[in-house]
Amino acid sequence: MRLLSIDTSFSFFNFSLVEDGRLIMLYYQDTGKKTLELLPSELKKHNVHPAEVDALAVSLGVGYFTSLRIGITFVKTWAYLYKKPVVGYENLKLMLLYSDVKEPKTALLRISNKTFAMSMQNESFSELFLLEEREPIGVTIGLANQKVQADVLLELFPFSFYGALWALEYLKENPEGQNPFLLEPIYPDAKPRGTA
Repeated sequence: MRLLSIDTSFSFFNFSLVEDGRLIMLYYQDTGKKTLELLPSELKKHNVHPAEVDALAVSLGVGYFTSLRIGITFVKTWAYLYKKPVVGYENLKLMLLYSDVKEPKTALLRISNKTFAMSMQNESFSELFLLEEREPIGVTIGLANQKVQADVLLELFPFSFYGALWALEYLKENPEGQNPFLLEPIYPDAKPRGTA
């Protein structure tokens, strides 16, 4: 199975092309350009066509709301147009599942001026929480480029690649994928206009 996975949760845009569990291509770059500008042009430049893959995966966040929404909308549209199964993944869960750190552990991601966290203990995940509101458990894991205080700082963690691996496992049990119309960005701070 050939799967295209896209992560637009941060300024470092990345996508992976995985075939039968092997990485075929990884694009990972922080260009300072907007996601809407990058996504179609970089895929075209690298000769990646969503119609030519068997399945799609996309990061649901946490991350910057606008860039997440753009990436998710592109992937949902492709899934619908090309009749491809699609799987959404959460980047904090990926950090917990694919980092080589024993449980209990807590993954941290900084979005603007807030640090979002999720913990894993006994192979179970906590709900998403703000670090300012709750103490992390176990070893903390962060991304080096985010300058978060953590016990373990990951220099390179391409969410698109780990998301592809997770999506392939999901598709083994659920070959139809997820309902693309239900995939939405995870951003717990988003409040409807007019609310406090």
